[in-house]
Amino acid sequence: MISVAMASYNGQDYIVKQLDSIRCQTKPVDQCIIVDDCSTDETVTIIENYQKEHPDLPICLYRNEQNLGYRRNFKKAVSLTNGDYIFLCDQDDIWNLDKVEKMIDIMKTNTSILALNSSFTFIDEFDKPKEVELIPAFSNNNLYRRPVAKDALVEIPFDEMLIQNGFQGCACCMRKEIKELFLQCFTEQRFHDWLINLLASANHGLYFYNHPLFQYRVHSKNTIGINEVETLSEKDRLKKTNTLHWRTLFAQSSVESIEILESVYPDLYRVQPDIAKKKDFYKKHIEYLDTGKVVSLLLQNFSPYYGRIKTKKARIMDLYFALHRKSRRG
Repeated sequence: MISVAMASYNGQDYIVKQLDSIRCQTKPVDQCIIVDDCSTDETVTIIENYQKEHPDLPICLYRNEQNLGYRRNFKKAVSLTNGDYIFLCDQDDIWNLDKVEKMIDIMKTNTSILALNSSFTFIDEFDKPKEVELIPAFSNNNLYRRPVAKDALVEIPFDEMLIQNGFQGCACCMRKEIKELFLQCFTEQRFHDWLINLLASANHGLYFYNHPLFQYRVHSKNTIGINEVETLSEKDRLKKTNTLHWRTLFAQSSVESIEILESVYPDLYRVQPDIAKKKDFYKKHIEYLDTGKVVSLLLQNFSPYYGRIKTKKARIMDLYFALHRKSRRG
């Protein structure tokens, strides 16, 4: 069984196009759960009319009595699904007509996949393609900080998910096992899609298919948009990120992600036995950069954890940054 979980809120402008793209899939879905979070526009009426006009798309509409907010509303939508496979869905994107077929075929062929994310293309509010300047050695329209060959299927390591979520929720299809784990471990300290991907990667089951399977809409009403840094040119990005905040951002994010998982996921140390060592390394990395401990920072290069959060170029820049910080303190 294939389910779709959609959270709606004031989506009257685009939701019909999204529903059309789901209804016309080459592999039909069995269930489309929509939870509306107290919309103040015509979203609910539009969905109700769509149900009547297109009974071939099995929509189940739920209306919240009070606003839950984006994260809890998506949790509710996911909890109401019954499928073996669950697609997360925004209200304003457009799916390629073979999105469901391609992702389900991949997951059925590769049973180790617990959550699968695809790539995408940008569109604006008028459905026109929107281009971004691609950053060398990045993929997924600059959201994923590793190069991935076109049409390749790759596993996403847990260490990379600790740093940053490079995949939107609307890119994801997960198995019911991860759905249940997500509901058990739910916390508002991370976006719902990041938590899902963290849990899947912690259990060695997060994968990325570098093929665009939907059109991601960017407009003024997006609840969650694309990070500004990901769309900057290379020169401007380097200038912006040469600060203590940005130089320690990955390590800090890793520490925070680990601490969140420690609080909600009892099996974390079983599935990731070296998690305590990782946490200690990242905390010391932050300290060394902050205090300008160049030698200690240099010695960290002998640890495999350093290479998992930064490239060789970034590690060289860390040394220059620490030298400069030490001279200023001196």
